[in-house]
Amino acid sequence: MHERVYIHTDKDCYVAGETVWLKFYAITDHFQPSTLSKVGYVEICDTEKPRMQIKITLENGNGAGQIKIPTDVPTGMYQLTAYTRYMGNEGEKVFFHKPLAIINVGQQTSDPERMRLVESYEDIQSQANERFDKKDSDNLLIKTNQIQYNNREKVILSLDNIPDNTVDLVISVARNDSIALVPGVDKQEWLKQVKDTFLLSQDLLPEYEGHIITGNLVPKPVNNTPLLPTLAFVGKDIRYFNGQINPQTGSVKFYTSGIFDKQQIVTTITSSIYNNVPTRLDIQTPFFETLPDSLPVLSVYPNEKQLMERYIGAQIQEKAGQETIDRLVQPTEYCTFQPILNYDLDEYTRFATIDETILEFISRVRVSKVGGVRKIRVFFEEGMRFNIGNTLILLDGIPIRDHEEILQYNPMYIKKIKVYDERYFFGNEDIECIVAFETREGDLPFFRLNENSQLFDYECPQLPCSIKIPDYSINEVRHSLKPDFRHTLYWNPRVEFKKGLPVDLSFFTSDLCGEFKITVEGITSSGKLLQGVSYFQVKGNSE
Repeated sequence: MHERVYIHTDKDCYVAGETVWLKFYAITDHFQPSTLSKVGYVEICDTEKPRMQIKITLENGNGAGQIKIPTDVPTGMYQLTAYTRYMGNEGEKVFFHKPLAIINVGQQTSDPERMRLVESYEDIQSQANERFDKKDSDNLLIKTNQIQYNNREKVILSLDNIPDNTVDLVISVARNDSIALVPGVDKQEWLKQVKDTFLLSQDLLPEYEGHIITGNLVPKPVNNTPLLPTLAFVGKDIRYFNGQINPQTGSVKFYTSGIFDKQQIVTTITSSIYNNVPTRLDIQTPFFETLPDSLPVLSVYPNEKQLMERYIGAQIQEKAGQETIDRLVQPTEYCTFQPILNYDLDEYTRFATIDETILEFISRVRVSKVGGVRKIRVFFEEGMRFNIGNTLILLDGIPIRDHEEILQYNPMYIKKIKVYDERYFFGNEDIECIVAFETREGDLPFFRLNENSQLFDYECPQLPCSIKIPDYSINEVRHSLKPDFRHTLYWNPRVEFKKGLPVDLSFFTSDLCGEFKITVEGITSSGKLLQGVSYFQVKGNSE
């Protein structure tokens, strides 16, 4: 079985600073949703370098995400590339490609090899209309309750005549500016790739549980030196992973799951449970970073009013930040096991050292010397003894191999101490008991990592998110002085429908006037690509 990918976007022309809303759809060679990969990769590149990259969480082949376009991206045509890790076994030829246009209104000059101006709106409009095959729209019936609206007015949208075998359906509503000509996706070539079978290697495993984080040992291990690579996510939860080493290449893989969005991670290399070796682990990019050999010159009609409205809208969005985005909330706890003891140190007398704190009131935990080195040990109820194996000491989720480092840490930064007295297995590592120290913010305040540990910012797969739509049926909201320059009024990456029944949806117009375009796209289980469009006008308030 192989995988193929299709990407829907809310539009195909953007202004620097805007957000690209996208739907990631992974299918099998029989056009069924793929359950193989849990992570999808998207890049937006020019011929020089990748400009934007994201990972998207997939569930039954479906995922949705958003890419914020940087304000310094130059005007021109770009290539959106999408794939799964497993598709990399077949090579870049099977990756999905879609052209996008980006216009940087804030730039005074643009490379003439990337952009040219056209003299009239009709030049763009006529070429854009030629790209749309009217036959594609006959599949779907799109209706609005009116053909013309005022600002901040409710639009009721009905979608009918949906094929019974539809497996993917997306709706976007955005203003039909037609300020740039953007070629469409080569659908015939994509359909051919779905049906083609290529020689498949097994070098890249599918991410069937979650994101696989890879790294390289520096220097490369020699003489089968026993090394323990670990990766932990900084925070108030236990998210701790052992890595699998390839001794021939020195590469390491960490099989993670259920962790999303931007995180801080710490990688650590130890030669045994107590002794460090001068080795580090460098995290590698999971992206293929495929660049197009060439891109067409972007044709732009410089409609000053439309461009300025979109530029202002992008600036408002930048100021609003996360207020314009609804995100699913990540589960607060990752691990399933529970501590036997949980101490909130604010409820006790504070002592000058961690050693004294443990001695005075942390039950079943003691500090003792082993071979002249202080170790934290836990009473192991299973054997009615203090553990003699490895006690895993964590500070904000990060393993502390040298217990002296935590014993020397300022206890005033510690909010909680949690004790776990069972036996745990993390990969090949056998743990007897855990003592987890948790600071107030869970961000390792004033803690210095040793030479074998490194701290990274890392983007895990995005959770699904959606555009926040103002509810202008509420009088106070409708008459608010807060400007609403939404260019994309509605974006639904996963339209739910029942066989034989129409879909009814609603949204509100913004403060922008002009012609708005409703675009509906989908895929059937037989491989037919659905497309339908409809239009309505926003003339402004009559009040």
